[in-house]
Amino acid sequence: MSKPNVILLTLDTLRQDRLGCYGFKPSLTPNIDRLAASSVRFTQAITGGSWTQAAFPVMLTSTYASMYGGCIGPLAAERPSPIEELSKNGYTTAGFVTSPMLGQAFGYQRGFDQFADLTPGEKDPGLRAIKGGQSLLRLPLTHAISRMFGLRTRPAKLYVSAQELTDHICQWIGETHSPFFVWGHYMDIHWPYHLEDQLIQPQDIAQAWNDVAHLHDVNWNGASISAQQRDHYIQLYERAVAYTDTHLGRLFDYLETHGLEKDTVVILLADHGEEFLEHGRWGHWEDNLYDEVLKVPLIFKVPGQMAEKVVDRQVRLLDLMPTIFDLCGLPVLEGMQGNSMASLWRGDHPDYRADVTVSEMWHDAWHIVSVRSEEYKYIWDNKKPEEPRLYNLRLDPGELHNISAVQPEIRAELHSHVEARIAEMTHTQPEHAAVGPDLDDDMLRRLRDLGYIE
Repeated sequence: MSKPNVILLTLDTLRQDRLGCYGFKPSLTPNIDRLAASSVRFTQAITGGSWTQAAFPVMLTSTYASMYGGCIGPLAAERPSPIEELSKNGYTTAGFVTSPMLGQAFGYQRGFDQFADLTPGEKDPGLRAIKGGQSLLRLPLTHAISRMFGLRTRPAKLYVSAQELTDHICQWIGETHSPFFVWGHYMDIHWPYHLEDQLIQPQDIAQAWNDVAHLHDVNWNGASISAQQRDHYIQLYERAVAYTDTHLGRLFDYLETHGLEKDTVVILLADHGEEFLEHGRWGHWEDNLYDEVLKVPLIFKVPGQMAEKVVDRQVRLLDLMPTIFDLCGLPVLEGMQGNSMASLWRGDHPDYRADVTVSEMWHDAWHIVSVRSEEYKYIWDNKKPEEPRLYNLRLDPGELHNISAVQPEIRAELHSHVEARIAEMTHTQPEHAAVGPDLDDDMLRRLRDLGYIE
């Protein structure tokens, strides 16, 4: 088949080390593991940004986060549009997103034949807006009484579930024709991690409200996380991983049942990971460019691949779209900064050329750049340019010991890539700043409860 179907599955906030195929035991992810068993699996895939807004321009347009005015706000029109190019070359395209950061308000519908901003359509119980109401919501008795009157008092869903998203994807595939490209973005692993439909007992609902209040206090007021709380949040996170895997398994079964597996490329990856206090914080803060956030799972299921192939060479998510174009028999689109990774599994003489990966935090005037080789990680912060960080990843994989002062030659070599990023950022800066999206109250509530804004 000259033009394979392509299914792109992006999982928000998924740590690489929580997948069975990457070594987590006992496995939470039998279906992802099943996919990986006959796929190409990358062990050193590095995302281009530490949070959704920085990561997705890199993944979907093969341009760096800081280019074309940066990554805050709508996707810049100047960035390449690979989806439009796929449509021009005979692909039927669809996108189904569950994150408020990836919807039409931020320009991600560009080029898709069909695009769905999937929103849960729920509102918090009215008690939350009443003075003292949030304290009452943290008590099991409140929910026991509310249940007697048939009232829903659990937290409102912030995103559509993996079950519903998978239903949308399968239905669309069943109604479309080949070749097709479909993107589905899963949010269930993102904070607050709760599987809301399973919050039934009063004590579980009260605990969920306590979790929401505590993590907000941690993120914005510097509250601490005890060892017991850390274990609790990790347990919630892992349940969400397992839940998502269950519904991905439904999608994989659908492809097999309908005879689509042999003609379809399936790509599974995360936009970024999640910190579990490795460097003193929780979540995926914008300025965290350490590997617990940047090193992500990346799995390519390609037609004809019958056994697992593991690629240990470092690669960039900047190369995602060029690789998809290669698999679809299309030349790289003008303006793409990446290269195809396909030669790394196709033959004995790979021509993949990227020796370092660059990841960025770009927010207004604040710019942090991470340059990573397979041996070293260099982090430069324009607020503290005289205090760069350098880590030997082979001797110090936890990135705890800054050796910048004793390795000036390596520091200088990696800093040259920072200078190149700054030059490209300046060169592509638009004449006028982009106008930010108009966000309604519901969108602001979702962003606040997801931890994006205070």
